[in-house]
Amino acid sequence: MPSKQQSIILGGLVAGLLSTSYLSFINFLCCAGILAGALVAVWHYTDTNELTLPAGQGAVIGILAALVGWLVSFVLNYVLIQAGIRADLTVSQFMLDRFGASMPPEQYDALIAQMEQEITLGKYVVSALPGLALSALFGAIGGAIGAAIFKKGEPVEAA
Repeated sequence: MPSKQQSIILGGLVAGLLSTSYLSFINFLCCAGILAGALVAVWHYTDTNELTLPAGQGAVIGILAALVGWLVSFVLNYVLIQAGIRADLTVSQFMLDRFGASMPPEQYDALIAQMEQEITLGKYVVSALPGLALSALFGAIGGAIGAAIFKKGEPVEAA
């Protein structure tokens, strides 16, 4: 079976870039960025090698692409946070603008404190770990969908 590495990296870059900073809001639509990266990985692999994958192999490619994507977005988001660009502040600012006047004072103060809180590497790692599991899950779904959609040439036997 041909190497999947190039396809996984390509799909991971797509997923990672779509999951970075302000673009990450696309993932509020059922993890659309992760699904897109997994689909790209399976499409690239089947198109380049002119073969048809079973759903299980598509899911594996999708998972691996999603994990690469998670790593790419993890690093890029941390660099952006250190540079003072925080997408999470946009959500907090929206909450203040929209509901600030009607919030209880303690909730308002907690939201302001959250916005002013410094993000350390440890806090960032802990907050990013649930995204790793979700990325793998939605990567598997995207990969399986991709295997069903992108069919080229002879089917590959399940390994």
